[in-house]
Amino acid sequence: MKCLSVLILEPMPTAKILLVDDNADLRKLVSKTLTHLAKWQVTTAGSGLEALDLLKTDSPDLILMDVSMPQMDGIATIAEIKKEESWCRIPIILMTARVQQHEMNEYRSLAIAGVISKPFDPMQLPAQIKKLVEQWSATDNLAATMRDG
Repeated sequence: MKCLSVLILEPMPTAKILLVDDNADLRKLVSKTLTHLAKWQVTTAGSGLEALDLLKTDSPDLILMDVSMPQMDGIATIAEIKKEESWCRIPIILMTARVQQHEMNEYRSLAIAGVISKPFDPMQLPAQIKKLVEQWSATDNLAATMRDG
C-alpha cells in the first residue's frame, strides 16, 4: 500500500502525541513531562490494541510507543498502523530498553522516526523527540522529492 497523505510534525507547542506503553507509571511520567515542558497534548494508551482504537477517533501528530507490551506489541501495532492510509504517515518513535544491534536493525526496517532508549532523562525527552522528528521529516521529504521528482 502506498501512503498518499503527508503529515509532518512541526515542533510546535500544540502538537498532539499518542503515548502507548503498558507501564502506567511511565505513561504518567512521560505525559506530565511532555505536557509541562513542551506544552504538547498527550493522549495515552496502555496497549497496542487500545492505541488502534484511539486512532479511529483521533489523529495525533506523533506516536510514542513501547516495544514490549502484552496482547499486541509495538512491532505488531506499527504493522497495523502502516496498513491504514490515514495513519501510515504519522511519525512513530519507539521508546524501549531493547536496543541491541539486531533489534535496532529490525526497527530501522519499520520506517519509523527513531528510537529513544530506556531509561531516558525526562528533562531531555522533548528535545530528543524534536530532533528525531526533524531528522525524519527531512529524510522523508527528501525521499518524496526523489520519488516524485
